Amino acid sequence: MIHQPSRADVTRFGVTASTRIGNAVARNRVKRVLREVFRNHRAALVPPMDVIVIAKPGADTLTYAQAAIEFARALDIERA
Repeated sequence: MIHQPSRADVTRFGVTASTRIGNAVARNRVKRVLREVFRNHRAALVPPMDVIVIAKPGADTLTYAQAAIEFARALDIERA
């Protein structure tokens, strides 16, 4: 995960999932789950940030709960 302060007044999110993740169905599921995690954590991202997630092989097996934990952990580690 990469994040930096946003030049805009809003928090923005980008996600990429290559074919190494799996077929189109698996890649789209990963992106849907990550977008939902972001929507639920957007308010906690103060000041506004640009967040980019690069899905790695194995991401297609993550549940929503696991993705939420990893998302929060990545932001906390990088802020410290």
